[in-house]
Amino acid sequence: MREWRKTHPLTTEQRVKDNARSYAHQYLKRGKIQRQPCKFAGCVSQRAQMHHRDYSKPLEVEWICRTHHLLIHYGLL
Repeated sequence: MREWRKTHPLTTEQRVKDNARSYAHQYLKRGKIQRQPCKFAGCVSQRAQMHHRDYSKPLEVEWICRTHHLLIHYGLL
């Protein structure tokens, strides 16, 4: 991946997003933030994902199941 990245650099926007995800993931691994169930009522998924509404605030995440996460990104929610 390191060799490939040398010829395919991230854009500024991609780097900001990547940094926010990495920062939040490290806090999750260290126990500073806790995994939550999906924020949508009635969803029974136990495997929620982190969702950033604002990448400039990497620790402000919403926990959303994969189904709802995709709906948000497709603009359906």
